Amino acid sequence: MHQLLTDVQRTRYEEFTQFVASNVEPHAALWEQQQQLPLDVVARMASAGFLGASLPVEFGGQGWDFVTFGLLNEAFGKASSSLTGVLTVQAMVAMALVKWGTKSQKAEWLPRLASGDLIASIALTEPTGGSALRAMQTRYSWSPARDSLRLNGTKRWISCAQQAGVYLVYGQLDGQPVACLVPRESVGLSVKPITDLMGFRAAGLAQLDFDNVELPAANIVGKPGFGLSHVAQVSLHHGRISTACSALGLLRGCFEESIAHASQRRIESQSVGEFGMIRTLIARMGTDLAAASGVCYLACRAEDDRDPQSFTNALIAKYFTSQAAVRAASDAVQIRGASGCHESSPTARYYQNAKIMEIIEGTTQIHEELLGSIFVHQAGLLARSSGTV
Repeated sequence: MHQLLTDVQRTRYEEFTQFVASNVEPHAALWEQQQQLPLDVVARMASAGFLGASLPVEFGGQGWDFVTFGLLNEAFGKASSSLTGVLTVQAMVAMALVKWGTKSQKAEWLPRLASGDLIASIALTEPTGGSALRAMQTRYSWSPARDSLRLNGTKRWISCAQQAGVYLVYGQLDGQPVACLVPRESVGLSVKPITDLMGFRAAGLAQLDFDNVELPAANIVGKPGFGLSHVAQVSLHHGRISTACSALGLLRGCFEESIAHASQRRIESQSVGEFGMIRTLIARMGTDLAAASGVCYLACRAEDDRDPQSFTNALIAKYFTSQAAVRAASDAVQIRGASGCHESSPTARYYQNAKIMEIIEGTTQIHEELLGSIFVHQAGLLARSSGTV
């Protein structure tokens, strides 16, 4: 991937890695132990323009291309999956507003999201269902005058919900999926922190309970019936790109830790890297890294080029890279042995976080269902166009 970058993209990636080396890497392990991200590091990210990376300049964003957005996520993903989650959900909400928000919604919310004055969170998952979005139990109802809504229900496992100032909440309105902006200060909304996760322990997950929360109808994003088919698809698409590139960063971290250990750790007269069994693990990890880098670049580049394949490329990138990160994290711990299992080693944190990559923004199984359907459909189109069916 990095061989294909422009000079500007390389320069920005160097800036990202320097920021991470100074502000994230020395503290990431402590944040996971404390299960909390400090507000000052998020403020520094905002000051650097990272929270508005892909937002248009007219709304106060950086207007960076998506390859650069991917590089940003990769750089942060190598050090802290939890902190990268802020980049992910901020982009998921912001880009949904760019695509489907009204003029007044864009004017009100996007500059605040771009500046980091406001952290956003996306509320899809419920206690009774994660990937089964159409089974949502959260309900909106109209006021008699149909100028406001009432919201009731529960969302669970919501990333960055503890820090967020606004939530993009998905639910049903008259039997139709709808997305609506819900400010944190809304009366009837309670935020209950979720702690002690296996990984992403500092990502600020929470349960959101809505008890007759009253909202103006102007807070609906898109229109009723478009919530899942249009608004959520934009959010999930950008979430997949962000997560894929974050997993790429984690995979790169595993590889660099492993080759450093293999070259330095000695058993009698040999380095660990001279043992064939270790070389096998490193060979697989390095090959996965090269392949993951390629599919992530293609996904980002397709988004920049507005390629019709961008949806499929994002699915492929998230599907492959999240699984490769899981393999790499397991192998990285295996290469280090006992020391890799201790919290003082980055590999232990990589191992805890990697599995989460296969679950967020659509599970591995959901990606297999979608990609399998796409590939079969494409084969059918090819056969019909060639006259073989």
